[in-house]
Amino acid sequence: MAPFLRITLTAYEMGALPTMDSTPICAIRIKESVSTERGRTLVQKKPTMFPSWRSCFDAHIYEGRVIEVILMKSTEEPLAKAAMNVSALTERCRVSKSKNNSEFWMDLHPSGRIQITLQYFLEDTDIGKTSA
Repeated sequence: MAPFLRITLTAYEMGALPTMDSTPICAIRIKESVSTERGRTLVQKKPTMFPSWRSCFDAHIYEGRVIEVILMKSTEEPLAKAAMNVSALTERCRVSKSKNNSEFWMDLHPSGRIQITLQYFLEDTDIGKTSA
C-alpha cells in the first residue's frame, strides 16, 4: 500500500469571522489531479468527510493529491477554507524536529485558521481510522 498521512484537526480560531454560538464543523475534500483535454485539473472522487474535532483520518500520498479544509457554520454554510498539496504536508513531517510528525496552524481564507497534527506512515496499519 502507498504511504499515508494521519491527519488530526486539533483546534480552530475564527479570526475576523463572525462569532458562533456553537462549535463550527470542519469538512474535508480530497481531490485528485487528473489529465483532461485542457490539461490537469482537480477532481473530487470520494465523498466529503466531516470529521469530529480531535479525531483523525488517513490520506494516502499520491502525486498531485490536494486536501481542502473547510470551516463551516453548518453542513450547508461554509465560512472559510484552504487547500494544501499532500506532498507539501508530507514534506512538513519529513523535516520536522519530531520524526515523522508535525503540528502547525493552517491559515484559512478569508479569515481564521485550523491547527493540524500530521503523522507520516510508510504503510497501512490496522488501526481503525477513516481512510481516503
